[in-house]
Amino acid sequence: MEFTRQSWLGVTLFACLTLGLAGSANALPTSIEVGNLTLTLCNTIYTGYCGTIKRAIDPSGVVAGTITIGFEYYPRSDNTQSRLGTLLPQEGGPGYSSTGSRDFYLSLFDALRDRRDVLIVDKRGTGLSGAIDCLDMQTGSTDLDAVAACAKQLGGSAWFYRTDFAVADIVAVMDALNIDDVDFYGDSYGTFVGQIFAGLYPGRLRSIILDSAYPVRAPDPWFATDWAAAWSGIDLSCDRSPSCNSLGGTATARMRKIVNAIRANPITGDAPDGNGDLQATTLDTSALIYLIDSAGFGPPIYRDLDAAARAWLNSADPLPLLRLVSEINTARVDAAAVYSYGLYEAVTCTDYGLLYDLNDPRATRNRQYAGALQDARTNRPNLFAPFTVDEGIASQVYITPLDSCLPWPAPPKNLAPGDPGAPLPANVRFPTVPTLVLSGDLDAITSVIDANETTQQFPNAVHVVVPNLGHVVAESDWIGCTVGIIGRFVNNLAPGNTNCVRKVRPVRTVPKFAFYACDLAPLTARAGNKASAPQRRIAAAGLEAVGDIIARYYVSNNYVGSGLRGGQFSYNATAVGYAFHLKSVRFTQDVAVSGTVSWDQTSNLVTAQVTLKRDSAAVGNLTISWNEADINAIASVSGTVEGELLRAARIAP
Repeated sequence: MEFTRQSWLGVTLFACLTLGLAGSANALPTSIEVGNLTLTLCNTIYTGYCGTIKRAIDPSGVVAGTITIGFEYYPRSDNTQSRLGTLLPQEGGPGYSSTGSRDFYLSLFDALRDRRDVLIVDKRGTGLSGAIDCLDMQTGSTDLDAVAACAKQLGGSAWFYRTDFAVADIVAVMDALNIDDVDFYGDSYGTFVGQIFAGLYPGRLRSIILDSAYPVRAPDPWFATDWAAAWSGIDLSCDRSPSCNSLGGTATARMRKIVNAIRANPITGDAPDGNGDLQATTLDTSALIYLIDSAGFGPPIYRDLDAAARAWLNSADPLPLLRLVSEINTARVDAAAVYSYGLYEAVTCTDYGLLYDLNDPRATRNRQYAGALQDARTNRPNLFAPFTVDEGIASQVYITPLDSCLPWPAPPKNLAPGDPGAPLPANVRFPTVPTLVLSGDLDAITSVIDANETTQQFPNAVHVVVPNLGHVVAESDWIGCTVGIIGRFVNNLAPGNTNCVRKVRPVRTVPKFAFYACDLAPLTARAGNKASAPQRRIAAAGLEAVGDIIARYYVSNNYVGSGLRGGQFSYNATAVGYAFHLKSVRFTQDVAVSGTVSWDQTSNLVTAQVTLKRDSAAVGNLTISWNEADINAIASVSGTVEGELLRAARIAP
């Protein structure tokens, strides 16, 4: 559920394709010898070679069987100079394939690849390394019967997908390739992997970069700081956006009114999902908690949420709120090799802190779980404030101490360290390896407090907090600030000047969701404008439609979608970004917008050529442009509306 994963592909794929195609002018060898292994050419775009090693599923040999560990190796491009090292990225989830994110990683490290190799290893149970495919869970279900069936399918191996075993596999690949040490980059759960790596194999690391980190030794199994970050992010994003902070009051106060309203009467209706398909949708407390908790994955939720709340409170318009709910619930069934829900469950149950002890029988676990919930109700009633503990539990938000592990088998007696939730021995101390921790201050998945706790574990660590970004900052930073910090850290083992984080723009919130264009504020007239205020309101509807479609890019699964109130759009990758095609897209009910939008993700320039219709009659044409990366960017809008010359501007949507 990483909304922003696709966003990097358009930015950087062109550069990598160019490098790959340039390299293909000379015939590439079909195989190469690295260490003790023969690797086979498997990626001609990036000049990558694939290999495998066999590993025992249980290193102690009690549980028989082996697992194939697959990896991809990308040699440095400049052989005229000495090699500087190996970069080792690890993907999150748990459950995502690291090789499935090769585009992102190779782009992230592009400036470093001349003298450094890149090694991408799929952790056991993911991608090329025997991805766990539990049929009933692969739909995303955590139904206890589905979890029990998955555990039964894994049998004696259920406890051997723990992170420490996965890290041992990675080190075994390094040994086979004769790689002494690596510069490690991990994002999200990849930061958990990095901490296990540092704790167990400190001598195999030259540097560590942890992007959106949470601590292995979590002080609180509820991860209460994450929900607190999600809720406070509503006000934080509003306060930084001129269209929201000018309203007075607070965004969370308005949201509390929504909470009180839906407790009594949930909001229901049809709303478009991430693919533009209308779905019957309900906004109740569970859905709202899940929605807010997901805001850290990308900008659309914080962008839309306050205006969507005002649309309901002031105009009884439920559609903007319902659309947000429908989008996060968009049906998406990935193959296990892309994302393994079974591996997610195996790691959750064996590595994370739970509210019950898996060494105990099921009946005892049930009592422990019930007791822990009652303790929270009594002693921590504000865990999900302003929601109750029971409302938080019912939402099934992304927190670890829920009930899904109740059916998981007890750990085998020979397992070391042996205790569930303790992937590192108690006496392990983290090394003095130079460590960089990155976090976004709008990240509600792994909060800044989580990252602070992770940083404090390392004696030689620096923590860089990036304002206005959510989860996995390196892939959501459009100005390349964190990419530069990462590059300097790998080169110099220090991040250098990090003042660029101040230039990362805030979320630009929607000024208003309106049924009709006449309810929008008119664009601000510029020199030479002849269009009246009502005509500039029509133009505002066109501008908002363009901005709304770009925001949907973050949630669309299939390169298609719909306007808020009708019409369709599609988009495709270009050499430098994305091109959108709009057909009668309606942000307001009365203005249909058609045309094209270009988003150059190398320059961050958005340009649009659109036509406007009302009641099927043409009423105008607009040329729109702004720089998507600018703080409080101003959109320039020119053209004609109802035959009058328009020259206007407004803060970009």
